[in-house]
Amino acid sequence: MKNKKYFPVLIILTAIICIQASAGTKPPEFLNQGLIGRAYPALAQIEQLYAVVVPPDSEPNKDGLVWEELEAKIARKLKEAGIKHVKTASLPRPELRINVDMLKLSDSRRYVFHIQTSLMRLVTLPAQRNPHFQVDVWKTKSLMQMVSAKNMPAKVTDAVIEQVEVFIQAYLTANPKDKQPAPADANDVSAVIKEQLKPPAKSVQAEYKYVASKNSKVFHKPDCSSAKRIKPENLTGYNNRNEALKAGKRPCKRCKP
Repeated sequence: MKNKKYFPVLIILTAIICIQASAGTKPPEFLNQGLIGRAYPALAQIEQLYAVVVPPDSEPNKDGLVWEELEAKIARKLKEAGIKHVKTASLPRPELRINVDMLKLSDSRRYVFHIQTSLMRLVTLPAQRNPHFQVDVWKTKSLMQMVSAKNMPAKVTDAVIEQVEVFIQAYLTANPKDKQPAPADANDVSAVIKEQLKPPAKSVQAEYKYVASKNSKVFHKPDCSSAKRIKPENLTGYNNRNEALKAGKRPCKRCKP
C-alpha cells in the first residue's frame, strides 16, 4: 500500500526524465540520484526555498487570523529544522506553497477551511516554446474541517503548522544531516536555467497602477503582500481605480488602493 501512495509521483518524475532525455538535456540533479530505494527523491538537494501562504479571497483577518503572523511561524519552523528560508520568490528556487481556502457560512459563526501544502520545483524542456515551468513534486494530504469563527484562527494555524512539520520530516529524510547537498556544477540544470532565464522587460506590477487576480473580486496596489501571492498566469492590471471598479473588482482592505 505504501508504494501505491508514491506511484503518481514516480510516474510524473519518470515522464520528466524521459522528455528531457529526448530533448538532449540533463535532468535536474535531484532526479539523478535514482528513484528506487530513495525516500522523497523530489526533496533531495534543496539548499534553500521560498515558503508562502496562499490565502483565500475572503478576509478572515477580522476574525483574528493574521497571515503575516502565520508566515512568520512557518519561517521559524523551517529555520529550527535547518532549512534556509528566503523571503523572495525567484526561479529556479523551490517554492513551498500552503494553500488555504476558506468559506464563512451564512450564519457568520462558522468557517469551512481546506488546506494543502505542496512543493514546486522548476523543470526545463528546451524543445518547448515555453521551456521553463514549475510542477508540484510533493504534496501533503489535503485537510478540510468546519470550525467556529471563535476557534478558526487557532485551528487554521495548527493545521498549517502540522502540514509544514510533515514537509520538514520528509525533507530531513531526503536530506540526512550527515550528507550535505552536493554543490552545483556547470552541467546542473538549475545552474543552466539561471543563465538562460531573463526577466521580462516589464512586469504587470511595474506596468499598471493596480493589479488583481483573474479569479478574485479584489484589486490591490502592486506592492501589496496579497498581490505578491497572485500566480503570474492569473495576474491582470488596471491603469486606474475606475478601470478596476468597472471590471467588477473592489478595493483590497489591506493595502486600500
